[in-house]
Amino acid sequence: MEGIEASIPFDNQPVGGHAAATLLGETKLLTDWIDPSAIEIQNKYDELTSKLSSTQDKIKACLTYVADFPYTRFIRVSANVAGKTFVQPDAWLEPSQIMHSPKTNCANRTYLLASLLRQELPAENVYACLGNLNTDGQDGHAWTYARLDGGDYILETTNPSVRDKLIPIETVGNLYEDVIYFNDLGVRAVPEKQVREPFSACYRCIPFLEDYLATEFCRT
Repeated sequence: MEGIEASIPFDNQPVGGHAAATLLGETKLLTDWIDPSAIEIQNKYDELTSKLSSTQDKIKACLTYVADFPYTRFIRVSANVAGKTFVQPDAWLEPSQIMHSPKTNCANRTYLLASLLRQELPAENVYACLGNLNTDGQDGHAWTYARLDGGDYILETTNPSVRDKLIPIETVGNLYEDVIYFNDLGVRAVPEKQVREPFSACYRCIPFLEDYLATEFCRT
């Protein structure tokens, strides 16, 4: 794993439009999926950490809360607006919506955890990360990346086989391949890397999440 120091600032990316991710076809910037300002996120963080004093204990409490959601690969949602039904077979939810979802996937877990941790950590110390998990093959994956007391960690909320879900990055080798970092304030990318299927390339964008980008809004 390269780590945040190997990434460079990159333009924000438009998610939604005619593509996947947003239920009603609206377009949001990538940074919109991390939302520490939401009142429900702030209240949940206070609930989880009110009796804790150390930063690491607070982070572990948030991590445990998010990791305990049942897993599903895709989140299918529907909504009825003015008599018209919208169905999205693979949705990204806003962090405050994720808390009410009966099941979550790796991307939505990551956005929720990063939003919770932004109550405790400055933006430069916590990011959602999109990349690849290299096990028997390569699969697109999402996790949270945090810098704590000078050390850099992966916060794994999805893989049940990982016993210590606060993982020093120097221990992971090439198991986790980081590509995109983002939080509510900005986007960074590791040059010349791509997220594998189900994520794929987009012309003149960061080469990731083709199925999720509103390419008509991409910069040329």
